[in-house]
Amino acid sequence: MLPTPSPSLIRKGDNIVSRFTFHTSLKSKLAFTLAEGATHVALLNNQRKIAFTLAEVLITLGIIGVVAAMTMPSLINDKQNKELEVQFKKSYSEAAQVTQRLYAEEGISMPEYSRSVGSVNALVKFLSYYKGATKVSDFTYSDHDDESGYNTPYKLYPFSGNSHTKPICDISGYRTEVGGRMFLINDNPTGNNQNGPVLCIDVNGKKLPNRYGKDFFLFVFTTDGTLIPMGASHKDNVNSTDFGGNYTVTGPGYCKNTTNAVNQYACAYYALADIHPQDSGKSYWKDFINER
Repeated sequence: MLPTPSPSLIRKGDNIVSRFTFHTSLKSKLAFTLAEGATHVALLNNQRKIAFTLAEVLITLGIIGVVAAMTMPSLINDKQNKELEVQFKKSYSEAAQVTQRLYAEEGISMPEYSRSVGSVNALVKFLSYYKGATKVSDFTYSDHDDESGYNTPYKLYPFSGNSHTKPICDISGYRTEVGGRMFLINDNPTGNNQNGPVLCIDVNGKKLPNRYGKDFFLFVFTTDGTLIPMGASHKDNVNSTDFGGNYTVTGPGYCKNTTNAVNQYACAYYALADIHPQDSGKSYWKDFINER
């Protein structure tokens, strides 16, 4: 008969260990050695260092605020300029397509058509290809008095400065379409083989900035059934700068940053090519349009 193990002994696998010895070893594991304690304190200190003090947070927020204040105006301005560029190119593309369609369907160019019916009626015909074309103002060159200035539906300005000026296309009133753009037209050609009339487009309508060379541009109907930006060369351009009639102008002298709107009549040409009129190595929409 095998002997009965003592109650103080416990079988653990094939070994017999003392209950008291095992219990004592368990209690010894609940304490740390000096080395283990030092390591534990070091870990706690490292965890505390992950957080920031209130002063550090406030300083960081202040730096972020300063950087934002410096960069946000530039980002907003770049976004607005990009929107104007897109609106300009879309307006020109659609107007050029309408011009070519009218020429194909009517068998007559806008210069010929305007000579036969007048430039105002020619504009009405041109805008019949747009949805929702309506007249919003009867303004003409005679609607002006010395006290209130030009009686236009909204104020128009030169490229720079704050002096209200009139649109050079001043015989037809303001007409719009579902896209909100404004269309105006000038005097019809007076002779055969002459380009014209001049078409003015405010590419975003009444919305700001309402400035020549920024959202208000001039274009010219041609004898071969196309529409070119004012400033582009063409064999049938009118050799005249009589702004009281039909005319064309070219060259960087007619696209400058001044307070005289005449100096921006040819800006459509440079805007379409995206070339700075005084520095061909720079961009119209990124450089020239930001000049003050």
